[in-house]
Amino acid sequence: MDNLNTLEKIENYFKKVNCYGEYNYCFSCQKEPSILPIIFGVAGAVASIIKDNKVVGYLFNQNDQGICLIPIVVDTMTKNKVAIEKYVFIKQEDIEKIIIKNEDIKFKKIKIVLKDKTKFVMRTSKKIKNIDYHENNLNKFIELYK
Repeated sequence: MDNLNTLEKIENYFKKVNCYGEYNYCFSCQKEPSILPIIFGVAGAVASIIKDNKVVGYLFNQNDQGICLIPIVVDTMTKNKVAIEKYVFIKQEDIEKIIIKNEDIKFKKIKIVLKDKTKFVMRTSKKIKNIDYHENNLNKFIELYK
């Protein structure tokens, strides 16, 4: 997988899928470990990436238009890759609420509930060593939904 240690590298993925806006809060998330997100009534591409057992996480970006999720998938036993072609865009007007909670001392749980009751559930590290943009952007995202 391409190294995602700089903000510029992660932003380039969102620019490629035209999901980079006036303001952007880019960070990475993990797939919810215990429960798969429930996806109903959403475009087939969304349902297929959420049900895809190869998905281990997402590149996440909140911008002025909504939220973009780009899956990170298992490529080989020792390597992951960004599946840019399977990205999902959630329009701001489709979001009913976003709930952000402490999962434990190291992780935050993010739950996005759409107006049609579709749910996206993931978790993210509060801080990632040597990746400064992650903590800064996560905190800005959290401030939006306090």
